Amino acid sequence: MKRISYILPLAAVVPLLTATTVFAQVAAPQLQIVTPSDGQTIYGTRLPILFAVQNFNIVEKPSSAQTKNEGYILIWLDDKNPTPQTATKVTADTFTYSDVAYGDHTLKAQLVTTDNKPLSPTQEVTVNFKNAPITSPTPAATEGFDKNTTLVILVVVALVIVAAWWYTKEEGDGEEEVTQTKSSKPKKTSKGKKSGKPKKKR
Repeated sequence: MKRISYILPLAAVVPLLTATTVFAQVAAPQLQIVTPSDGQTIYGTRLPILFAVQNFNIVEKPSSAQTKNEGYILIWLDDKNPTPQTATKVTADTFTYSDVAYGDHTLKAQLVTTDNKPLSPTQEVTVNFKNAPITSPTPAATEGFDKNTTLVILVVVALVIVAAWWYTKEEGDGEEEVTQTKSSKPKKTSKGKKSGKPKKKR
């Protein structure tokens, strides 16, 4: 009976410890960069950034009852030696860079407390992406038009030219026949008589 009485309290404590551990893991602050994603290509020079923050309050100024789970985000773009002094302070879940040069880029973000200190454990994330000029679909459409339609257009134009030439030739031949027919008829004199050899005087 005594052994059973010891086993029962232990059986009740183990699930409680497990639940506490799981709750602690879920309640830990988490930071994620939603946009841009790793390996993504952004078109244009504007870089919109979207963060996903869990179990952490993003504030601009510390509250009266400051807690360890409130602060802001520090970000670095293409900074090979990131420090709090070279970071950009973000107090929202979105931020936009302007006039970003085309090419490959590295974006780093970190959660810090209101006194600019990293969390423990550290919550930081890095993504690599690139941006490129906005491409126009016009060149592709023009190229497809040249390949698929140019030959048909040339054939149609050639047929039109040949038909026009043939029509002109037929019309010219008809006029020539009419001219020859008219020239074969005897000419009339001014008195309406047919022209011919002059009559001999008696």
